[in-house]
Amino acid sequence: MKCARRACLLLCGVALPALAAAAIGQTVKSSRPRVTIESLLRDMVDMQRLATAPEPGLECDQQSSYDRASVAPDKPGWFANGDAGQFIRQERRDGRTEYVMAEMKGPGAILRLWSANPDGGGTIRIYIDDLSRPALEADFLALTSAQIPEFPAPFSGRRSMGANLYFPIPYQQRCKVTVDKPSLYYHVGYRTYPTGTHVQPFSMALLPSLKNAMTEVGRILEHPAARFPTDGAQRRATDATVAPGEEVTLYDTQGPGAIVRMEMKPSVPREQLVAAMREALLTIHFDDERDPCVWAPLGDFFGSTPGLNPYESLPVGMQYNGNCYCNWYMPFAKRARISIRNESSNPINLRFVAWSKPAVWQKAKSLYFHAKWRSEWLPEEPQFLDWPMLQAQGRGRLVGVMLGVFNPRGGWWGEGDEKIWGDDDTFPSYIGTGSEDYFGYAWGHTARFSHAYHNQSICTGPGHAGYTAVARYHILDDIPFQKSIRFYIEKWDVHERAYCCTTYWYAAPGSTDFFKPIPVEQRRVRPMPEPFRVKGASEGEGSAVARCTGGRTLVQDLSGDFIASKHLWWVDGKEGAILELNVPVNKPGRCKITLGLTKSWDYGIHQPLINGDPAGQPVDLYAPEVTPLKVELGDHELSAGEVRIGLQCVGTNPSAHPARYMAGIDYILLEPVP
Repeated sequence: MKCARRACLLLCGVALPALAAAAIGQTVKSSRPRVTIESLLRDMVDMQRLATAPEPGLECDQQSSYDRASVAPDKPGWFANGDAGQFIRQERRDGRTEYVMAEMKGPGAILRLWSANPDGGGTIRIYIDDLSRPALEADFLALTSAQIPEFPAPFSGRRSMGANLYFPIPYQQRCKVTVDKPSLYYHVGYRTYPTGTHVQPFSMALLPSLKNAMTEVGRILEHPAARFPTDGAQRRATDATVAPGEEVTLYDTQGPGAIVRMEMKPSVPREQLVAAMREALLTIHFDDERDPCVWAPLGDFFGSTPGLNPYESLPVGMQYNGNCYCNWYMPFAKRARISIRNESSNPINLRFVAWSKPAVWQKAKSLYFHAKWRSEWLPEEPQFLDWPMLQAQGRGRLVGVMLGVFNPRGGWWGEGDEKIWGDDDTFPSYIGTGSEDYFGYAWGHTARFSHAYHNQSICTGPGHAGYTAVARYHILDDIPFQKSIRFYIEKWDVHERAYCCTTYWYAAPGSTDFFKPIPVEQRRVRPMPEPFRVKGASEGEGSAVARCTGGRTLVQDLSGDFIASKHLWWVDGKEGAILELNVPVNKPGRCKITLGLTKSWDYGIHQPLINGDPAGQPVDLYAPEVTPLKVELGDHELSAGEVRIGLQCVGTNPSAHPARYMAGIDYILLEPVP
């Protein structure tokens, strides 16, 4: 990414406070509590608010740069993937072109901004109500990378390449968001209040008065594992040993009340930890609900999988000392019962602690906390599908999800978008630009990160192979529904993998969902298959480049039968360009030479070279899908030291789209000939 230039924040002149006051004066009188920037900041860490039924008319939606070819599930283009540079329209203003990212009617508030390439947006401008000048004008990269003092971390920041701003920007009548560069990936998440809600419009001039609130909220967001909800709460601790096949009740209490925090620290041998965290089952029953409101493997409930992977987010987390914590607010009217069933083959020792407070159960308003788990093996076909993470009926709020991916073949798994339908939606209220984008990072970045609202707690590799766990929590931007909700993530390619998820939501008594109990045989963590190897081969990405007369080389992650799930990728070359690698020769003599190459839809035709001379016939590397190719170059007399082996681009297949002349070298194998 380019270095950000210093942001330019315009406070709309000295008249801005007066203009903001005038806008406030235009709001509709209402008996509802007034929504202010400070009240929204407090909502960022208010776990209790989520357990209250949403008012009719309250909505939370997202506008994004999703591919506009996605019109309906039964129409072509539903899985279209051109997700950058898609805007509502473009406008001319003050001699410049502005691209409209989002446009909303109030009363409402922007709650989240995200981008994969914030330097591709230039200046972001947010117009509020009837003000002719933007209430906020800043360099988009700086705004979302904690480079502006008014929007510091943890409200703003880059995490694994994703640029994020979680800061409320309320408006009374309307809001429009624009940028002045056209090639942006973006999300704009926002809340719309019922008609008549009195909202304090955002103004930069108001921020100094919010310093104390920002400090208090920021401290919690920076240290989400702290026991911030437990002041005045009653603590109860239990030590238990749960034998194989045994179920133990860890907590059983009478209501009304609310559990405000739980901690659980398993004590098992390291080699048994992965099985224990997946094969032990946590359930929570509230009042007279027919089914448990919580049903999840022990580790997956606390937001990561497989095993215990340290990270700290606001609702749940896992710490380096092995302690797992939960800050979800869980009210009940008559009774709460927490149990663990050990379906692994070894005993599990654990310490469990719960904090509770008195609470009034409001029959028409109080919601039960829910967290449930599901898993499914997804074969190579169908290539595209919408995988459900929640289908529920009733009234409530979606508040988060952890997605676990088992990727045995490597390659990028997360090209698919999130899609959320609420109530009577005919098109998703939320539709995004890629799986990792929903989780707040970008470009399939493999680095772990941890934040109060989102994380990538594990990515074992190599590359995107193995086990990945990512999570996002909707605390400020919870998604309300009155009748039903459907939440999906796209599976977007031909490669097989397993998905699992723990979905978190609140729902009114009597609500239903689509989750079914999954037997332990189907919950067990799958072992990674043996990686593809070629004994004695030199890997392309590990070989020194002897000569490259055009283009450049990169290391690219791949799926399928490629050594270490990578290859040396030759891009931007043209016809006549040469790439040669130095390959060590341990002993002089005659050797059989084999190339492991890559074929794909935009690759060229290449002539293999040995010490600059053609070897064999030109090889056409075009194929509709990424596939490995083994090319035998025959026997050659080699001297001790090094041999130069490579490719010369000689053309392209007419079917290549686009014609980019690319090539990939996975390995070079020298086998002595007797």
